[in-house]
Amino acid sequence: MPDAATVESLHEEACRDAGGEHHVGVTLKEVLRLHKEAEAERSRRGDKELAIEVDALTERLRTAESEQAALQQEVAELRSAVGELKASRAGLQARLAAQRSASPLPVPRRKGDRQRMRKDVAAVHNLAIQAGKLEADGREGAALTLLRRSTEVLNPLETGAVLLALRQQQHDKLADNLIHVYGRDQGDQDVLHVALTLHEQGSLEDAGAILQAALE
Repeated sequence: MPDAATVESLHEEACRDAGGEHHVGVTLKEVLRLHKEAEAERSRRGDKELAIEVDALTERLRTAESEQAALQQEVAELRSAVGELKASRAGLQARLAAQRSASPLPVPRRKGDRQRMRKDVAAVHNLAIQAGKLEADGREGAALTLLRRSTEVLNPLETGAVLLALRQQQHDKLADNLIHVYGRDQGDQDVLHVALTLHEQGSLEDAGAILQAALE
């Protein structure tokens, strides 16, 4: 938009061409008044657009802060769960060491030993329960992260117990994902031990699935 001086110059030129202001049909005062109103309207529109942009940015900031808080909460929960797993594993290893020292001759595990196995790995079932709760709350990504992290601290026997617990609690999708991740990322010996554990506990399909995952 032209400034007031330009508008005034245009009005003077129009008056000269028309032979006088009365032939133009509008006075210089009126033209300058209209110009001032137009400037004010443009300023108001600019302020309104700026306010809308500020509101949008503020809302995006609130959303980002909320997502950050949720992620921090998930990280804290995962760290707590991993800490509990490490403590549980230490306890299991201590009990197993005590059993080995008390029994000089190793006794092969039989199929009838299922109840004893469940008792030995009772703490691991808490991991399956917690992962299932995360999935039920719509936080499947956090549940999968928890299970992946668990493979860093669990031995093959305990991992097999987690898979069995997930099946028992009907968290089939989590169990399938854990099988895929474990078979893909872990060494052949660990995969074979997990498959053997699952086979001995009657979970033949999962035993075959984890071996298949290791071959892919």
